[in-house]
Amino acid sequence: MNKLFQGGALFAVLTVMGAGCFGGGSTAVTSGGVWQSADGAKSWTQTAAVPTATGVSSLADVDVTVFALDPQDSSAMYAGTAANGVFYSLDSGASWQRPEEELARKGAVIGVAVSAKDVCTYFVAKEDRVMKTEDCGRTFATGIYVESQAKVSVTAMALDWYDPKIVWIGTSVGDVIRSVDGGASWATVARSESAVTAIAISGADSRIVFVGTKISGMSRSTDGGTTWTSFEKTLKDYSASDRVFGFAQNANGSTVVMNTQYGLLVSQDKGVTWTALSLISASGEVRIYSVAIAPEDGDIIYYGTNSTVNRSTSGGNAWTTSELPSTRGATALLIDPANTAHVYLGSGTVEKK
Repeated sequence: MNKLFQGGALFAVLTVMGAGCFGGGSTAVTSGGVWQSADGAKSWTQTAAVPTATGVSSLADVDVTVFALDPQDSSAMYAGTAANGVFYSLDSGASWQRPEEELARKGAVIGVAVSAKDVCTYFVAKEDRVMKTEDCGRTFATGIYVESQAKVSVTAMALDWYDPKIVWIGTSVGDVIRSVDGGASWATVARSESAVTAIAISGADSRIVFVGTKISGMSRSTDGGTTWTSFEKTLKDYSASDRVFGFAQNANGSTVVMNTQYGLLVSQDKGVTWTALSLISASGEVRIYSVAIAPEDGDIIYYGTNSTVNRSTSGGNAWTTSELPSTRGATALLIDPANTAHVYLGSGTVEKK
């Protein structure tokens, strides 16, 4: 199962539904979509309106899997879904819109990444391709990367915040692929023995790249992908930490959390060393589907399961737990940079144990 990454040469059916407020022990509903909390996940309001030319539709029945925020304008946000493409909001999630491009309106969205230097440029990763817009979603280049291998899919994407021309993607066969020219060309720079599940660029130094895999643990590069160090053996004492689900960090990268089958591991030295956060449930007993850290305060951490959202203001030393407003799981979480009690929840269908 263990092998160091090998360096290569160069490497979200719509239905109409009204919004509601849930909390304080109320009965959860079955709808998904996007929910907001203004009180640190104690109560939730569904924000699912999608105005169209023929009336108002809704994303309440959609499974949301990923959020992205415009680094220059926090009122602009994106929601990727499990089968209905990507949605975007320009009013902090109060209402949602869809791009005109057909390929952006259907299928599973693996990730959305917005340029830190151009508000109208963002990338959308789907299972078979990566798409790019440079005019705020009016038009898309729909095939800047197209996966040509049979039974191989794109599984992760990240965008360099320092140089947004550098785009990273991972695949189901373990390839880590990079573009240094905004998607015009690509090269495989590393390979893992198992599927890539997540890629994160350190907020402290964009040359530091974290890659999580399905069963081969996490690997880290400190030189932009030229060389890699595997942490699978280093973290072997954390049973099942070699199955990585994702990463979260604060804005300056001083706190990084890795979501694994074991539980949550935290690093405060740019990924050199990792320790386990003490969670409410025993390690490995509960699947964590989403994690978010406050951009300006690494002590404020939220994580979501199939039935709860948990919040810590002490770096994980103590937690408060709130039930979800929906019977669907907490598949995506996002914290408002201006108000850490304001939280966005993406609700999606998950396996119930």
